[in-house]
Amino acid sequence: MSFASQSFLTAADDPAPPEKIRTVEGITEYSLANGMKVLLFPDPSSPKVTVNLTLLVGSRHEGYGETGMAHLLEHMLFKGTPTHQNIPKELQARGAQFNGTTWYDRTNYYETLPATEDNLEFALKMEADRMMNSYVKAEDLASEMTVVRNEFERGENSPSRMLMQKVMASAFEWHNYGKSTIGNRADIERVPIDRLKSFYKKYYQPDNAVLIVAGKFDT
Repeated sequence: MSFASQSFLTAADDPAPPEKIRTVEGITEYSLANGMKVLLFPDPSSPKVTVNLTLLVGSRHEGYGETGMAHLLEHMLFKGTPTHQNIPKELQARGAQFNGTTWYDRTNYYETLPATEDNLEFALKMEADRMMNSYVKAEDLASEMTVVRNEFERGENSPSRMLMQKVMASAFEWHNYGKSTIGNRADIERVPIDRLKSFYKKYYQPDNAVLIVAGKFDT
């Protein structure tokens, strides 16, 4: 599992080797020296490999006036880093299927690619890079606001989503579980870029992340 540890361990002269925790149903859990958890599920019969990075942060971690911040940040992490200037284009060039999702307790980013060593190395290094070095810029926030606003309005026009939101709001009246993950319009449209950056720096850390690799790869 050296490929994962090399990509995600912070720089050190002699980083500690990954610690194997347990194996259950073919899935092996490791712990890295920086606190990150790693789950490996090799499947030699698969022609593809999936890399999934889950951050243990979601809408329940948002403060007053911050509803929708976790989801908005998910969108921002596709805007690139100094090393990966255009993440969607790079993934498309490798034939990847990719996306990100946000929920109450977690945010995840994943890509499924043809199973080659080069593709796996690229995906691991890219996820490690954007977890720590993503652009979170005001100009990107402004351009992404239209996309998020459209998602918000689609939710407003979905009877099933509105019903579920009413149920959750009744069940969790004084908890963030009772609020929509996508947030309310007023908060979304006026989120300060400095608060978004602080949210990113606080929660997007190795010891708050779980890396999952599944498919065809050598451990």
